[in-house]
Amino acid sequence: MDILEVDTSEPPGTNINLTIPLLKYIPKTKENRYFYENGLSKIIPRLIVKVHTNIDECYELWEKFTPKKSLFDLWDFRYGWYQAYGCKPYFYTIYEKNKPIALLPLWFDIDKQRYEWFGSDWVEDCYFFVSDEKFIDLLIKIAPTPIELNAIEVSEAMKQKPYFQTMELDYDKNIKDLSTYKSIDDVLHTFHKKDRHTLRHDHNLIDSYDPKVIMIPSSDKNVFDRFVKMNTERFDGYNREDSDLIIPKRRNAFYQSFVKNSGLYKTSFMEIHIQNHLAAIDIIIEYKDRYYIPRGGNDINRFKGIGNYMIYLEYEDAIKRGFKLIDCLQVDYGWKHRYFDRRQVYKMVKKP
Repeated sequence: MDILEVDTSEPPGTNINLTIPLLKYIPKTKENRYFYENGLSKIIPRLIVKVHTNIDECYELWEKFTPKKSLFDLWDFRYGWYQAYGCKPYFYTIYEKNKPIALLPLWFDIDKQRYEWFGSDWVEDCYFFVSDEKFIDLLIKIAPTPIELNAIEVSEAMKQKPYFQTMELDYDKNIKDLSTYKSIDDVLHTFHKKDRHTLRHDHNLIDSYDPKVIMIPSSDKNVFDRFVKMNTERFDGYNREDSDLIIPKRRNAFYQSFVKNSGLYKTSFMEIHIQNHLAAIDIIIEYKDRYYIPRGGNDINRFKGIGNYMIYLEYEDAIKRGFKLIDCLQVDYGWKHRYFDRRQVYKMVKKP
């Protein structure tokens, strides 16, 4: 699975070879009075904007800004999506002299005809990369259009800014802070009574079949192929939609990011075998104190309750091994709200 050829055609209106004074974007006019009353009047004339498209330069900029708190902060993970999709990067960067002080890491998706975060609209835990939050105003002002930025993490200070009024809620994050729990029973008592009963019932039911639980390192390509097969079969026409892994680029992105590029983060596959049948398989990713369960598949027709059994095992595993946060990612799919807490994230859409 090699890098796809990058489409070198430019989006309309893109001037990637220019170094542009920020004053060209934000002239000192009545319309832009907010920027000059926001403590930026003295610095704006000194700032310039560059758009980087060279992937090595983009890497260097990413490494200057990324906090590396989350899986999605890691270049290796994002780069896997670039390897699969081949969308051309556009890293809009604001400089003071030769020092980058703000970065908007984008790519342009030719198929969707829009700018997105570098790494596609699948990635989460997204930020405006700035040395000071006051520069977020400037990044939003210079952002190219059409653009759709998803999964934006917003601080309380950002909520007080005028630009926040232009954002909309995105799908909630589904997470659980595990730092105060010492056992699976502690977690279960935070769920509604009915959901707690269902999870325990399904765990005990599947456990009575004497299942075999196997954790397999991600380096085994055959296991990844088994995961894809089970996922696509499980979600064939689910809610009138198919699994996105039937799309070759998406499948390749999962392989590159989850399997091939793992190193700073650890990827494993949790398999459940019952009576010589593969009953379920989930991807488990570990990074620092975070435990991710991004995707899975199961044979729910043959083993009713197998999905809840996996959730139970994953909570148990994460707590026993000392992880502080379990992250089931965005999109509820009708069940995540039962077993995870929800955190709001936001979306920014700008049209030409």
